[in-house]
Amino acid sequence: MKITEEDVIPILKNLIKIKTENPPGKTLDAVEYIKNIFEKFGIETKIQEYAEGKANVIASYGEGRITIILTGHLDTVPAGDETRWKYPPFAAEEHNGMIYGRGSTDMKGAVAAFIAVLIALKENKIKLNKKILFLGTSDEEIGMDGSLAAKQDGIMEGCEFVLVGEPTELQVGIAEKGTLWIKVKVFGKSAHGSTPHLGISAIEGAASLIPKMKEAVPEFSHEVLGKSTLNIGKISGGTLINVVPEYCEFRCDYRLVADNLREGVKRKILEIIDEYNFEGPARAEIEIIHEIPALELSREDEVVKTLKQKAFEIGKEKIIGLNYGTDGAMLIPEYNTPFVIMGPGKLDQLHVTDEFTEKQEVIDYANLVYDTLIETYSLKKE
Repeated sequence: MKITEEDVIPILKNLIKIKTENPPGKTLDAVEYIKNIFEKFGIETKIQEYAEGKANVIASYGEGRITIILTGHLDTVPAGDETRWKYPPFAAEEHNGMIYGRGSTDMKGAVAAFIAVLIALKENKIKLNKKILFLGTSDEEIGMDGSLAAKQDGIMEGCEFVLVGEPTELQVGIAEKGTLWIKVKVFGKSAHGSTPHLGISAIEGAASLIPKMKEAVPEFSHEVLGKSTLNIGKISGGTLINVVPEYCEFRCDYRLVADNLREGVKRKILEIIDEYNFEGPARAEIEIIHEIPALELSREDEVVKTLKQKAFEIGKEKIIGLNYGTDGAMLIPEYNTPFVIMGPGKLDQLHVTDEFTEKQEVIDYANLVYDTLIETYSLKKE
């Protein structure tokens, strides 16, 4: 049995039509829609609401303590100025085999595929020797609070494998960069703009400190992820043009290719700040505002080998690492669970205007996952 266009594409289009922009990250409408689909087919489903308007949806098929998790997030980044879109971002229009809309690639295509997979297992009365869980999360785009809530509720207990459906163009991802976000606060002294020598410019202080922050980027190069990076993504300071600014802050986005680099980067940043403060005249301090670990597959079990083979059969031979973070970073590290990051969608479609995904790639992905589960876990018809 193959999963067809009719099995998966209408679900994808309906999900795109449900706005889940983050902020505000309200996902209850999407969660209710998914729950209703599963319950129509007799698939056990529950909603985990962990904040007002924000919820995960968890569906299960099969029996037993050992689980396989298929996970994807329901929230999307904002559409921005909708007049700039060639096709309306929440209309889910189809043109030349492409489905357009916010979240089509990141990552409602994979979510729709996972839903179709569980339905196919149910409809074909497949007998499992593992329990398959679908976890649809919220807040992945901001903070990953949804996957954290699921983990705290025990979803990873007894989990044997996690498939994260983030877009990879159906290439097999075995690693992802970790994130370390630092807010740097620079303090000066205010004075009249006509007598700047009587003050200390926090903006000038920040400008001299920013190049030094690059010294904390490690030289280590990872086999698939390459080197760690730094982006200064935001800066703000000052009040009026004729006032010497007494405060400025900027934010550093470090992406680290191995988690054992993280503490060393923190130490180096503190050394940079201490040296800066010693030299004066401005003073600086830091605040860690977000951090998630880097991930790397630690052991290759049968399901990973099968996914690699399936990808190879459709011409996806390259094993990749992901520059961005996923919910896997919140779920996996404490358990050291085998995982793969793999899903439909081109990497250049992440967070862009006129986001689209290829319809056939979503269908192919659903069948790839379905076939992999059957081959790996010896599922048979009753």
